[in-house]
Amino acid sequence: MAMQLIRFRLKPRTPWMTPWQADTIGGMLAALYARVKPKEAEEELIRPWQEGQPNLVVSDAFPGDLLPAPANLALWPEMQERDPKEVRAAAWLTPEEFRSMQRGTLPPLFKGERQDPYRQAVRLRNSIDRGVNSTGESGELYEAAGQLLATPGGTLTIFARVADNRVAWAAGLFALLAEYGFGADAPVGAGEVEMAGEPEVVGDLDPADTTGGWMSLSSFQPAQRDPTEGYWRSFVKYGKLGPDLAVTSVFKRPQWMLRAGACFRDSGPRRDWYGRWIGAEDLLPDRARRELKAAGIQPGQPAYALAVPLRWVEVGVAL
Repeated sequence: MAMQLIRFRLKPRTPWMTPWQADTIGGMLAALYARVKPKEAEEELIRPWQEGQPNLVVSDAFPGDLLPAPANLALWPEMQERDPKEVRAAAWLTPEEFRSMQRGTLPPLFKGERQDPYRQAVRLRNSIDRGVNSTGESGELYEAAGQLLATPGGTLTIFARVADNRVAWAAGLFALLAEYGFGADAPVGAGEVEMAGEPEVVGDLDPADTTGGWMSLSSFQPAQRDPTEGYWRSFVKYGKLGPDLAVTSVFKRPQWMLRAGACFRDSGPRRDWYGRWIGAEDLLPDRARRELKAAGIQPGQPAYALAVPLRWVEVGVAL
């Protein structure tokens, strides 16, 4: 199924408390869609994810026009001669630098000082007693770390692979997110965003002269048959169920995920996406899964990777 690559821009109005990772963004879009049009959400969004034929695959959100560096950047011989602090500062690439690396050429990365595109923000929150999933009687406050863009008035960019003739539909989903807010504490003002312009068709991230590999613009979980030769950074995600699903425990099973920037060798036909749908049996503790199943609910988590082509270059030992 042919998919278009679309860019959505969001302008943050308040700090966000939840990382803008692709599976979280996708899950929020599905939850918000299900609130207003449950039947359409099931048929148009969730079931295609479950069947491995997605109508929508999203990236993480990125600052402005910057893109994540491939996970093998530090292994290029030229980079190994650099101070590790300089290499870490090159975590974000301009579009020109990114396209150069897509074609297998390391661009000049240290002509000027590279700035962190984010700054930290702090928000006070009530402590939660996990035994009762409530603040309890103590009323203790603690500081929670949030983020903002370092440049006031800047935008976040989310890329999306969208099935043909569904761009307006996808734009409607992002409009729902902008109306509600993103992530933790959204009902009390965190994660406020507004749409910044119309969706844009992207044509320069799928160059025809790149072969042999691909890179993920999403935090994702590989499917069983996905390529395994490559470079990546991983983390364990400790997620929670959305507020619409009330069960004894709202905490999901820990999930092993790969960060955006993971890149892999793949000599097969070019693909728009990789990854998988994480079903309830892998996502939830048994008790929570049984409670939801008794209510006729089978939740899951979209953990797909929006893939862009990458010329495969041997730069070190595969991780």
